Amino acid sequence: MSRVVVVTGAASGIGHATAELFRDAGDAVFALDVAETMPDGVTALRCDVSSKSSVEEAMAAVAAGHDRIDVLANVAGIVQFGHFEHVAEAELDRVLAVDLKGPFLMIQAALPLLRAARGVVVNVSSVAGNVGQPYSAAYSAAKGGLTMLTKALAVELSNAGIRVNALCPGTVDTPLVAGVAENFPADVDARLADRLLSLLPGAAISPHEAAQAIAYLASPAARMVSGAVLAMDGGMS
Repeated sequence: MSRVVVVTGAASGIGHATAELFRDAGDAVFALDVAETMPDGVTALRCDVSSKSSVEEAMAAVAAGHDRIDVLANVAGIVQFGHFEHVAEAELDRVLAVDLKGPFLMIQAALPLLRAARGVVVNVSSVAGNVGQPYSAAYSAAKGGLTMLTKALAVELSNAGIRVNALCPGTVDTPLVAGVAENFPADVDARLADRLLSLLPGAAISPHEAAQAIAYLASPAARMVSGAVLAMDGGMS
């Protein structure tokens, strides 16, 4: 039986690759994003995950055709890099709203449908949520919060049979990360910046590789995996 899968951030990067992977497996995929460049063969829904009303509208659209959600992949996120003292309040608010509040709202809104399926939640956090990273204070705070939200909900929702896990990638080869790299501060401490590098050769993770890790965490093969924080960072953490 095909699953009902909801993927946020599906217009590009890891989210796009994840939506494609589940689609190719024969699942009914709802692809959510504020952009419109969705994969073919999915149900595209415009959704701003930082907005409660937008999230609830998207979940109502899913519920209109299905009585369950088998997999919720919270992939939508934005990246922030720069000197701590230069981070504007508006930038802090935006990063926290998308990277932490967004998954919180999505899980809340999806919970009745997740309960019906004894479903799985996979949150895409980051290596920056596991270990100290320089020049990414707001992003690290948001992703650290998402990692702990994952652990808290894995316990709280266990009686409902819902598994909650986090994937924590290092550097991923996406347009978003490339754009950050182009605008990275020039006056960084090279010794500190080395903490952003993978210990393994071939540092950049492809979106498809990350999508495969999400698919594993959502699969029956991982039926006893919950509250896990899967590092995919080449040893950075």
